Amino acid sequence: MRQPWARSDTPPRIKLPPGRKRAILNEAEAFLTSYYRAECIKPPPPDYEFNYIVDFSVRWSSPYLRFVAKYACPGPNAISPSFETAFARLGCFAPDRFNLWGRRHNDRWFVVADRLALKGCFAEMRENPWFQMDW
Repeated sequence: MRQPWARSDTPPRIKLPPGRKRAILNEAEAFLTSYYRAECIKPPPPDYEFNYIVDFSVRWSSPYLRFVAKYACPGPNAISPSFETAFARLGCFAPDRFNLWGRRHNDRWFVVADRLALKGCFAEMRENPWFQMDW
């Protein structure tokens, strides 16, 4: 069965050169260190059985830069000792302009802000409650 063509609101992505991708990755890593690792990683209370954040990372996944939180699972019924989940992603759709996505509870991505500079994306992640990881 043929699928009908439908117009998409997502503009076509641009291909970044490897040097620019490395520079963006380094800036994102510095942001993770200065904000998320400093503010959101706290030692758990004694005898804590629920999941808690132990680290953050950032990596390229196809055309998107994903921000990933790593959780420890200390409970006796845990399937694995830890797991990772992406909570934000950036997509480059114009030179030095990014769209910022958040991840919903049903694992679907939605656009939080579009056409921001990289520093604007980091500022939005700091200020928007959607990206607060202090629970």
